[in-house]
Amino acid sequence: MSVYDYLEFKHLKSIVAIAEEGTITAAATRIALAQSALSRQINELEDALHIQIFERDRGGMTITPAGESLLRFARELLQTRIDVVKAVQAIHQATMRPFRLGFTPFIEHQVISTVCDAYRDLFPKGSIHPENGDTEGVIKRLRAAELDAALVTLPVLPDGYCIQPVMHEPLVVCIRKDDPFAAQSELPAESLNGRLAIFSDPRHHPRAHERLLEMLEGQGIKPKISNPTFNSEHVQWMVRERLCIALIRQSEPLHEDLTTRPIEGVNWTIDSAIAYREEHDQEALPLLLRDLEKRFSVAEPRPHKKPPQRATERQEQQRLSFGGQNNKSS
Repeated sequence: MSVYDYLEFKHLKSIVAIAEEGTITAAATRIALAQSALSRQINELEDALHIQIFERDRGGMTITPAGESLLRFARELLQTRIDVVKAVQAIHQATMRPFRLGFTPFIEHQVISTVCDAYRDLFPKGSIHPENGDTEGVIKRLRAAELDAALVTLPVLPDGYCIQPVMHEPLVVCIRKDDPFAAQSELPAESLNGRLAIFSDPRHHPRAHERLLEMLEGQGIKPKISNPTFNSEHVQWMVRERLCIALIRQSEPLHEDLTTRPIEGVNWTIDSAIAYREEHDQEALPLLLRDLEKRFSVAEPRPHKKPPQRATERQEQQRLSFGGQNNKSS
């Protein structure tokens, strides 16, 4: 018998119960198991794995560092089991409705495709319906339960829904290769004054547009406000024609005449996230969120029930429109 076969779901439940209750007696009552049987179960598991999960003393049971790691995975696996059972029951009963995914114009097609592929891999017989819309409109539909989840770019006003980051993409300045500043590895902020054009549309994402202006102002950069566009080719054409230089995503394919440089002293990113209601009835969502964590290597979802407390002036200066941080001290 392999050492891995000794660890079963019943052991995970027991570990969680003991860690949370603090004593064998209370944990045994919680999971409806005889105290002696629970104690024997943990002792046998420790012997089989050659580790100590709990320290015993007269006051109760204290979890060890190795036990802490096991406890974290126990909670995750037990919740995954619940999510899997709910999902397969929904599929078997043919009650799973189409997954309604909102997204905004700022979201990269790669991100949308990854989310759709993840859903189809998990639920081959399921149906996903991506729906485009402005940020405020998409969030409004999410709150009204007209969407199951939404791909948005930050910042968004937190109000009773959860945010799980999916991608942080650096923002860089697009310039011509023959621009004198192309010889530098970073562009001084003062070199962008009056030359840098921004193409964001305040109607599509007013909070991001406002924050973009704030962070440019924080660096002393007075931008050129150009007609809003999501057309990368049009933006690059304007740079090639020496009409402006422009902020673009670092991963954006470039014309052969162009190159990119970061702004000296800052680290700006466009942060994409998936938003969902804390109380939802979409059976596919928990499994999808877990799968996206692996695909995007992102942090755990965090609830946003109310706006955060106002930061200090220094912290406020270090926040960016879409994400990232300033490297300069303010």
